Amino acid sequence: MSNLKKYDFDITVAANTYAGELALPYVTAALLGAETIAKGRCRLIEGVQYKAVINNLTTADTIQAANCSFVDGADLTLNEQVVELSDLAVMEVICRGTLFPTWVAAQGSMNRDGDLPIEFTDFLMASVAERTGTNLESLIWTGAAPFGTGLLSNDGTIDDAGIDASAMKDFAEADTGALGAWTKANILGVLDLIFDAAQATPGILLKPGAGFYVSYEAYAFFLQAIAAQSTNQGYNQELGGATYLGYPVYPTGGIPNTSDVAVFTYPDNIVVGTNNYTPDISAQLIPAYAYDGSDNVKVAMRFGVGVNVAVPGDGVVGHDFS
Repeated sequence: MSNLKKYDFDITVAANTYAGELALPYVTAALLGAETIAKGRCRLIEGVQYKAVINNLTTADTIQAANCSFVDGADLTLNEQVVELSDLAVMEVICRGTLFPTWVAAQGSMNRDGDLPIEFTDFLMASVAERTGTNLESLIWTGAAPFGTGLLSNDGTIDDAGIDASAMKDFAEADTGALGAWTKANILGVLDLIFDAAQATPGILLKPGAGFYVSYEAYAFFLQAIAAQSTNQGYNQELGGATYLGYPVYPTGGIPNTSDVAVFTYPDNIVVGTNNYTPDISAQLIPAYAYDGSDNVKVAMRFGVGVNVAVPGDGVVGHDFS
């Protein structure tokens, strides 16, 4: 006797192809699922077709003694950085029977919070978009195929070689090697070294949102360290907005735990470009069960994403560079 539970669900999934603006609800959900984008910890440029040029104007002292003429001191310099997109695709196969119980449960929860879509088709797309956002967050920071150059690596591994080939390759380096592996006992020393290097970068401390981007493990070490320094029991609670000398410490899902790497910069300097709002994005829903005897639905999405930094020298990477 079979123990498999049979689901007699009266659900059909119509084949749909969404392109351009019609794909926005699904592709945008996937892109915004990346934590760095969703929480506004970067500069998001949408509508990019292949490449986007980021212009930055740097200035020297421009004030001079009043006179009747102009003195061209070549005080203004225009710098350009380029964000180049990589074409990415999502090609997922989902079993209706596997996802159906979760969908039924989600319908019940709609009476309480209303966060999830009711229609099964929308639920399928939203489930894939959520998973895609998590994957994209990792690629933004660590790079590797099929993404290309990430913020801290180009091959999926954050080490000396990866950082030297990353979008942040021109950031100042704070060598934390003498402190050993990062723990709750030395994390404050790690941030001290990074902050010391940041002070030597002109103006970076004054930039809006300037702070530390760290892994969730390093963030946990930081919370433990500041809690241990205080006898106030109020510190032994969740500190979602913890700061170091008033500068935010951003827990970042794209920075791997145990990578022992942290970045000091500001959100406007981290640039993520996408081809959202262009005809090049698309999403497809294919009811494979209607054609091949399976119980599967196929979901496909196509979009482009790339990253870079706006000002190459406006940041510090803390890592064991020894």
